[in-house]
Amino acid sequence: MKKSNITVTIEDGLKALDSLLILSVQQRSVVSVCQSEIDKVVIAGFAAQATSLPGAFYRHTTIQPLEDNEIDLFVQLSSELGQRNTPGGLLGKLEDLLVEYYPEARLSVDKQAVLVKFAEVSFRVTPCFYQDKKGYVIADGKNDKWLKTDPSIFYYALDDANNRHKGLLLPVIRIIKHWNRRNGNWFNDYYLELMVKHALDGVKFDSYVQAIKYVFKKAIRLVVFTIDDPSNFGKQMEGLKDVFKMVEAMLSFQDCHGHIVKAEHFEKRGDLISAYKEWGKIFADDFPSYVDIMAEKLEANGISGVEALQIMRDAT
Repeated sequence: MKKSNITVTIEDGLKALDSLLILSVQQRSVVSVCQSEIDKVVIAGFAAQATSLPGAFYRHTTIQPLEDNEIDLFVQLSSELGQRNTPGGLLGKLEDLLVEYYPEARLSVDKQAVLVKFAEVSFRVTPCFYQDKKGYVIADGKNDKWLKTDPSIFYYALDDANNRHKGLLLPVIRIIKHWNRRNGNWFNDYYLELMVKHALDGVKFDSYVQAIKYVFKKAIRLVVFTIDDPSNFGKQMEGLKDVFKMVEAMLSFQDCHGHIVKAEHFEKRGDLISAYKEWGKIFADDFPSYVDIMAEKLEANGISGVEALQIMRDAT
C-alpha cells in the first residue's frame, strides 16, 4: 500500500480550536434579535436615538459559549436628557425601565451599565451621548460623573494590527481568552485583548504557534504593569489587583510556555502525538487530539475504510 503524504501539524490543532470558539451565524442572529428587543424598550421609554454593539462582539473577539459573555450595548440618548440628570440618576432610571421588562436586570458592579440577561446571552446596557468625532460620554454611577470613551479607537487599532499580522491576531486573541476562562479566569476579557495586541506589537510571526508562545513568554512581565486603554482617554487597565492571583497567573504563563517548548522538542523528533498532548495540557479537553485531526484530514481527502485504518495505525 502506498504511503500516505497526509501530514498533521500543531497549527492544524490550533486552527481547529479557534473554529470551535467563533460564534456561529445563528448565535450572531440571536444577539441581533435580543438587541432589537432592547431597542424597542429604550426607544419607547427613553426616546433613544439608536443602539450599537461597540465591544468584543463587533471586534469578532467574542468566544463560545455565547452565554458566558456580556455583550456591550450602547444606548444613544439625546444630550438634553444628560443635562437634566446626574450620571447616577440616569443609570437609576434606565435600570427602572429595564426591570419592568426584565425583572432580573440590575446595575453592574462598576455602576456604568445595567445588566440584562437572556437565556442565551447577557448584555451590558450603557446609556451614552454621542459627541461628533469625539466618541461618547457615558455615565459613571459609582463616582457620579461623566466619562469620555471612544470604542472605535481600539477597534480600528486592532483591525489595523490584525491586517499587519495577516489575519492571525484575532484568532490568537480568541484562543488566549479561551485559555483564561479554562485556567482560573483571572483576567478581564478586554484587558486580555489589550495585552495580546501589546505583546505582539512589532513582532513578526507567521503561525498561531509562534504568536501564542511569544504571548505566554512576554505576559509573565506584562501582567505586573497597567496597559493604556486607547478607547478611554488616559485610563489604564490593570491586569490583577490581587498579588497572590498575579503570582498564580505568572506561574501559569510560565507553565504554558514550558509545555510549548516541550511540544516543540517532541515535534522535532517526529512525535506529534506527544506534542499534541503537551498542547492539550494548556487547553485541557478542548484541544483536539492528533488522532482527531488526522481523522478529519483523511475524511476531507476522501480516504476511508482499510486505507484509512492503515494510515491511522502507521501514524500512532
